Amino acid sequence: MIQHRSTKSALAFALAAAAVSGFATLTFPASADVTAVTGVHEMADNKATAVSNRATDPRSDDKTTRAVDTAFQGDPDDPKRPPTKFIGIIRDSRIAVRDPRTTPQWHDLTVLLPHNFGRLADISLAAPDEGVTVHITVLNERGKVAQSRCTVFPTPGSRTAPQWPGNCTEFIDLTHM
Repeated sequence: MIQHRSTKSALAFALAAAAVSGFATLTFPASADVTAVTGVHEMADNKATAVSNRATDPRSDDKTTRAVDTAFQGDPDDPKRPPTKFIGIIRDSRIAVRDPRTTPQWHDLTVLLPHNFGRLADISLAAPDEGVTVHITVLNERGKVAQSRCTVFPTPGSRTAPQWPGNCTEFIDLTHM
């Protein structure tokens, strides 16, 4: 019961801070009672393959911290591009994005980072109004910023659309631009 009150107080504080500052990124430990891993995509020999990866799937029971952000993309008036909520997480210095329309739903984008980019600390997702892309921006512990752009309509892996992460650009280091 004490732990529940502590967690509730921490959440109330974070929400109050978000209201005052206008935004917030919350980090939190994984819950011990979450379900098992289903898998994510990882690049191997330039082909996307489904692999189980406890480091990127947020349902893992690992106690490490992670950063999270979300973005909606799509057009409510276009049945070919219905609004979809994308979730991005940082966990164990790996990037995972959830696309609820694909199987598996979690995709590892870490292979798209510049070589020796460093340990990741934060993530941000953005979706241009009524566009077809989601922009993923990450921050490392040394203050470097990198961004990738992922085409999400049509659904990655359908028809001529490449599977995750082949639908994304390599991360570009924006730190000194």
